[in-house]
Amino acid sequence: MDIGSIECNMYVDISGLDCAVPFSNLAEAVEVLESGMKLLAVTQKQAMQSDVPAYCRQMNLELIEQGEDGEQYYFLIKK
Repeated sequence: MDIGSIECNMYVDISGLDCAVPFSNLAEAVEVLESGMKLLAVTQKQAMQSDVPAYCRQMNLELIEQGEDGEQYYFLIKK
């Protein structure tokens, strides 16, 4: 999948961020979204493949899709 072809209302790059910073950035992005809008989050950390879905479950967000594009992992999240 080509990340550039994914339709979303907002994009957030959480690559290279440590500890709680990726989730703080996700929370800030989700906060400004209206219900039904989509957020595309991208990272280069493989560990986020399980962390972001868990975050979505905890925050009652819908994880529409997740996958890889080259060395990046992406998550399409619906508020």
